[in-house]
Amino acid sequence: MKRLLSPILFLLTLLTTAWSQPAPLKTISWNMEWFPGKRPTASAEEAATHMKAGQDALKALNPDIFIGVEVNDWNAFHEVCSVVPGLVVHVVSSFVDPQSGEIRPQQIGIASKLKCQGAWWEAWKANVPNISRGFSFASLEDPDGKGLIMVYGNHLKSNRGSDTPEGAKNVGTMRDEQATQLLRHMKDMSVAYGNRPIRGWIAGGDFNTNHDGQFPECHVVDLLTKGGFHNTWLNVPKEKRLTWRTEPGGRFEPTTFDYLFAKGFGELTASTVGVDMAVSDHLPVQLLLPPAK
Repeated sequence: MKRLLSPILFLLTLLTTAWSQPAPLKTISWNMEWFPGKRPTASAEEAATHMKAGQDALKALNPDIFIGVEVNDWNAFHEVCSVVPGLVVHVVSSFVDPQSGEIRPQQIGIASKLKCQGAWWEAWKANVPNISRGFSFASLEDPDGKGLIMVYGNHLKSNRGSDTPEGAKNVGTMRDEQATQLLRHMKDMSVAYGNRPIRGWIAGGDFNTNHDGQFPECHVVDLLTKGGFHNTWLNVPKEKRLTWRTEPGGRFEPTTFDYLFAKGFGELTASTVGVDMAVSDHLPVQLLLPPAK
């Protein structure tokens, strides 16, 4: 009996230690493609089909922090998040179309299983012509009690209109301005939350650019990394981070558009999560935030 007791106690100690270790926080950023419906003029049937597919995919992903891009509105985001136990919607933007003045069907939502200290959205300041949309923001309580996790949801200027040298420069200038305003907002939040420790920052979403030299007029990735963010795709081969895909024979090649930049968490590495093309033409990006030390 004495011979068995020591190994058994050792095993129980190992199991107890493993059970008591806090799990990483699973952060997911996902462009859900005109959700629900996959197009701006979707029928009720198309929207319902897309909603069910999105719910099934999100339930399997089971994020602790979720940034959803291209969602129609608060109701749609709340409905898709409702299938994940404990996942609470904190903010959904209401950007308006600069031409029509109507609310866009492509909004940015942030939801989490964490306690939220504050959340809102802001439109970009019109420092350059034709700038549109903005960002969503939420300050979340680290479950280990080590401070706040500051989360940004982004959807930067699309590549529409960049098929000429002048157009490419204009699009690049707009995205650079958006990244600059994001960094400026971070400084403002550091002051606003000055009496609270901040554990780290996350900036996720569809940035419509990458660090592969595909968009030479755009410097978003450089701006954010120089601003203190770590590019979590940095050491991932291009073929393993093709977050946007197209149907076979499509006009454009698959590429990287979606990122989860992180600051304050060390040099983490992101990964894509496979979902069916019927759910979205973008793959979810996953980042595991380690427990605070």
